[in-house]
Amino acid sequence: MERILLLGGSGILGLEVLSHLQTENFDYVAPTSTNLDITNKDQLLRVISEFKPVWIINCAAWTNVDGAESSFEEARELNAIAVENIGIAADLFECKVIHISTDYVFDGESSDPYLETSPVHPLNKYGESKLQGEKVLLAVLPSAYVLRTSWLYGISGKNFVKTIVGKALRSEESRVVDDQVGSPTSARDLATGILSILKNHPEPGIYNYSNRGSCSWFQLAQKIYETVGADTGLVHAISSGSLSFIAKRPKFSLLSKEKWISAGLSEVPNWEESLQLMVPEIISELQ
Repeated sequence: MERILLLGGSGILGLEVLSHLQTENFDYVAPTSTNLDITNKDQLLRVISEFKPVWIINCAAWTNVDGAESSFEEARELNAIAVENIGIAADLFECKVIHISTDYVFDGESSDPYLETSPVHPLNKYGESKLQGEKVLLAVLPSAYVLRTSWLYGISGKNFVKTIVGKALRSEESRVVDDQVGSPTSARDLATGILSILKNHPEPGIYNYSNRGSCSWFQLAQKIYETVGADTGLVHAISSGSLSFIAKRPKFSLLSKEKWISAGLSEVPNWEESLQLMVPEIISELQ
């Protein structure tokens, strides 16, 4: 069984990947950020030299989109410099790498789903830091896999779906933007996708993965209220301009999955189906 080093194993996605690795009895190690600072190249090299993984899965990231505007160097340190460290170490010890990126590398001006080859132009510092991470990784390790995803949610941590489920359970009103369109992505589905790369060894490079279909944040919130059994009339549509976001968000960030499907990787479920499966578990987590 191939050894795996999982980075960021305590996050929304990392915990789902961890669960999959445990279920399928992979030989893995998932050090916490206390035990391994991936921005410290020497620490990273030491851990990799000791454990000798075949694969490195990097789910660690700075994810505070607004915070990256005022703390860009901190965001860049985790989203780019640390990623370069991973690439350098992986190249030295002949490891394969799967790294998670974002739809925020795009400006949202397209009306067609973004391809892996579509021009990139991030609107905010978070997207800029993630794009830098993609570039430095593929520069030092062309054999790496970069997975761009969007609107990620799961049972653990802080995320939009979990927040809205809580409001729906309390029958609270929610004001949600209706002028940003994309596709929610279940962390469990993405974790399944990551393991399908481990098993299938497709061509290296950039891949898009999000759930099928599209919606606005407003439509997503309405579906959550409906799924919980709350009054969908409590969800009110607003414009992005009426919110005090520091960072600009792309108004359209739908990702094409054609390359993923053509590579024969994992199934890409519809976002509504995946949401229906995840909401009961989120409710249990909140209660």
